[in-house]
Amino acid sequence: MGRALLEKIPLVPGNSFACREFKLARFATPLHFHPEIELTLIVSGRGLRYVGDSIAQFDDGDLVLLGSNLSHYWWNDATDRRHVHSIVVQFPAEFVGGSTPAWPEANSLLRLFVRAARGLQFTGEARNQIAAKMLFLPRLPPWRRLISLLSILGEAADSRETRPLSSVGYTPMTDADGGKRMAAACRYIHEQYTEVIRQCEAARRASLSPAAFSRYFHRHMGKTFESYVNEVRIGHVCRLLLESKMTIAEAAYGVGYNSLANFNRRFRAITGRTPSKFRAAHTH
Repeated sequence: MGRALLEKIPLVPGNSFACREFKLARFATPLHFHPEIELTLIVSGRGLRYVGDSIAQFDDGDLVLLGSNLSHYWWNDATDRRHVHSIVVQFPAEFVGGSTPAWPEANSLLRLFVRAARGLQFTGEARNQIAAKMLFLPRLPPWRRLISLLSILGEAADSRETRPLSSVGYTPMTDADGGKRMAAACRYIHEQYTEVIRQCEAARRASLSPAAFSRYFHRHMGKTFESYVNEVRIGHVCRLLLESKMTIAEAAYGVGYNSLANFNRRFRAITGRTPSKFRAAHTH
């Protein structure tokens, strides 16, 4: 998963925010965070999206708004021949004037940024309208890009077709050292998820004692180490069930489970469905 990090957002001179378009064989940026707020559109691509303590599948058209210092990471399988195409907009939290905006019309945007502290996914018609405007952003001249972004954020603020991503208890990263510790642990999980995963080894990589690591992980991720490992594994199983012809047992054993009873119990607890019903619901 790579080292994890406080990312420095590059700004082109004469621009108040960053707007970048990526067309890649696969996502290469590791788990990271930054003080800037981020709006990301996946034009095309599929895989797993990690935002705070949320792990979910993404597909074409996925649109999320991420609050300040919220850790995030997109993953797609290196064996997937489809390239990924994304448009990413990043702007400072004080973009509209801080906690007391210079213009009252921006109050709705401040409320939007508060809602985005846990991450927001946009759905339905709101997503379609915002995505259509974002497609043109990278090619607009700076002043038109600014006006278009304000229009996009206005539509986002008015929309209620959203769902929060991270849990209420999740604590955003605020320092680079904390990010590196969490990244080292998460990198170990993502490199080792098909094998035995030991919490004491994750603690060693994070340079913490086992007891301190347990508290640290729960404080930052809002869940236990074991719960996070199971969510990572189940996320990979979901992809295998949808994108391969593996049997349920093959998928379960392939991501590190050695007991089908334990796997089925974990899968249902995380997805709300049995593996067979999950596959049936998504392949019609």
